[in-house]
Amino acid sequence: MLHLKQNIWLLFYFLVFLGGVLLATDIHIKNKEILNEVKSEQLYLTKIYHRHLNSLFTEHEILNDLIANEYMQNPKNTRETFARVLALKPLLLDIAIFSKEGELMLSALNPSLPNLLENSNTQQWFQESLDTNGMVIGKAYFILDLNKWVLPMRTKIVDDRGNTVAVISTGIDLAELHQRWFQENHHKNTIQATLNNGALRIFRNNLTTQQYANYYNKPLPNKKIFNQRLSQLKTRLNTNTTTDSTPFIQDISASGTTGLLYTITYNKRFRLWISAEIPYQLVLQKLSQHIFFAVVFYLLFILIIFSFFRWIAKIEKSKLNELTYKAEHDALTGLANSTVMKKYFRQLQCTTEKPLALLYLDLDHFKNINDTFGHSYGDLILIEVAKRLTQSLAHHKGLATRYSGDEFVIFVESNNKAEISAYATFLLKSISLPYLIKQDVFRIRASIGIACFPDDASNIESLLSYADSSMFMAKKQKNQCLFFSKSVHHQLIHNIEIEQALHHAIINDEISLVYQPQLDRNQALFGVEALVRWNNKKLGNIPPDLFIPIAEEIGLMPKLGLYIMHKAMQEIASLQAREALQFKLSINVSVRQFVQIDFIEKLMDACKKYTGGQIAITIEITESLFIESLDDLLPTFYKMKDNYISLSLDDFGTGYSSLSMLKKLPIDELKIDKSFVDNIADNSNDRAMVKSIISMGKNLGLLVLAEGVEHKEQVEILKKSGCDIFQGYYFSKPLSLKDLETFAKINKATHHLPRKFGHLPDQSQ
Repeated sequence: MLHLKQNIWLLFYFLVFLGGVLLATDIHIKNKEILNEVKSEQLYLTKIYHRHLNSLFTEHEILNDLIANEYMQNPKNTRETFARVLALKPLLLDIAIFSKEGELMLSALNPSLPNLLENSNTQQWFQESLDTNGMVIGKAYFILDLNKWVLPMRTKIVDDRGNTVAVISTGIDLAELHQRWFQENHHKNTIQATLNNGALRIFRNNLTTQQYANYYNKPLPNKKIFNQRLSQLKTRLNTNTTTDSTPFIQDISASGTTGLLYTITYNKRFRLWISAEIPYQLVLQKLSQHIFFAVVFYLLFILIIFSFFRWIAKIEKSKLNELTYKAEHDALTGLANSTVMKKYFRQLQCTTEKPLALLYLDLDHFKNINDTFGHSYGDLILIEVAKRLTQSLAHHKGLATRYSGDEFVIFVESNNKAEISAYATFLLKSISLPYLIKQDVFRIRASIGIACFPDDASNIESLLSYADSSMFMAKKQKNQCLFFSKSVHHQLIHNIEIEQALHHAIINDEISLVYQPQLDRNQALFGVEALVRWNNKKLGNIPPDLFIPIAEEIGLMPKLGLYIMHKAMQEIASLQAREALQFKLSINVSVRQFVQIDFIEKLMDACKKYTGGQIAITIEITESLFIESLDDLLPTFYKMKDNYISLSLDDFGTGYSSLSMLKKLPIDELKIDKSFVDNIADNSNDRAMVKSIISMGKNLGLLVLAEGVEHKEQVEILKKSGCDIFQGYYFSKPLSLKDLETFAKINKATHHLPRKFGHLPDQSQ
């Protein structure tokens, strides 16, 4: 025990050391992350302001050219032109035209201005405008008459011979420009634009009007640092002569008592530098917040694991595993119980915070088994279900628990919904496989609701509640899995769309039929099964197993079923009459059609109208649908028999079949469900069950049809077992009417149908 305790505390110290290393690594990584984030933001801001200024000056350069052209063409209307431009451009303070000697010739506001070639604030840049083909941005200066700071932009005016006539000067109101751009200033960077000629600043954010004189009247105070940055950028400019991209320089430089993180670029067109700066101390402030929380988390982590190891060190090891197992596992199935479930969740939540999915599984109609066969059968099925749940987690990290009764909760440590959905589908298939209990075969299904941590909820009670709600929605369709919230919501919306579209499906001629051939032992065509298809313009192809239950639920199934019945009889009757063929037509009829008072009359009317009593009709019924209302439907079945319409029991073995039910039903044909046929080549139990069903059908004088036949080996086994009719993709997929015509000619039967599938008597007799 002492040795174990020492090892535990050695592990504790190792985790403390490892946590410290991880903490230091995290701080280092976070520092880089914050620095890169600030750099990216600063680069973005520099680009934005570069674009803003370039766009602003380009616009005013074009404006200068337009005013100059107007002046040359119609000088008398120049003052009116000034007035219109100033009204349209609130940012402009004044527009003036100067002679090439620097004297004011014309102005919109007529302020008192000195000769621009003689004034020190304007001389250098006015001369540059005379020597430059393009707009020249000058030094910002204060106009006393207007009580405004102005940023001048000058363009020389030339005549048709290229001689300089005058200079047009427009001035931007710096206060107005600051006010506009200050509203968008939600950052802590200092942005400024500096003229290449004289290193004078023409724009700087975060300034008050009182600070303009200190910044716009004087060159940069520390030209040495600025020149160092410019030399780096000029080097980049010289090496980027083959590209149109604007180079940017980012670095950290010392400035006074603290460092500055800066980004700088150059605008060749207007010969100015745009730069952004931020004190490096602000970067360190962001990092300090993360360091604080990281250290707190680290200390909490140390405290938690210290408490955990201290608890471990005090536990007595003797008989602990046995007692813990009994306390935390279900006595019947051996699965973990709700106590372990909650503990498991808390451990994941508190220690690793891993995302996980909670699957709430409930067996469909399990109560019927307990009520019919007793709880001993139900217990054995629950034990088998538990084994399948455990096996399903062989390739997934998680936990299976028995929650209560026939409800199970499964954890899967994943946040990948596709992976979770695939696992849930696999689990449903595994649960639906046959159960051999005391020589009796049972088939049960399940419904699953899924909730995810932390997306849907952060505590176990809410997760269970959400998953339970999703499971309840899944139970409406049976053998389904549904995710909580969005997935369930989207499914409901889709079902509503299907429901609405179904009301118009027949009118819009969206319902069609395909026919799957049924062949005898000689591979001659014995009959076809009519299968419905729906192709909606908006929703596309919608499978029958999706829209048929909805049609049942909203009461459209009688109308839809009657349409299918009429269309199938009409198409097959026309085909048989045209090609002199004879084979039976099988039509699936829903329980809602059978319970209609006038169902048999509608059926007989359809036979008379479309077939004239010359086609063998088989109506397929499903045992799972009729088990509860069998006695009420028997009179309808016998009326059908009296009118030479045969009955087929579809999906035999998937419901709650019994010999007494087979004895009551006046059926002519027994259809073995595809799920029994799938594994008869590999599974001896399935093979034995199929042989038993065929033998039972033969003894009752029934034709036996196997559906879902897909392989030759299955055909041979079924033939040896005495099966009469075969249906499946091995012989043919469901065919359109045109393809069926070709198929029927090739596989035309050379014998008549058995008497029980004969025609209706001549109605004229």
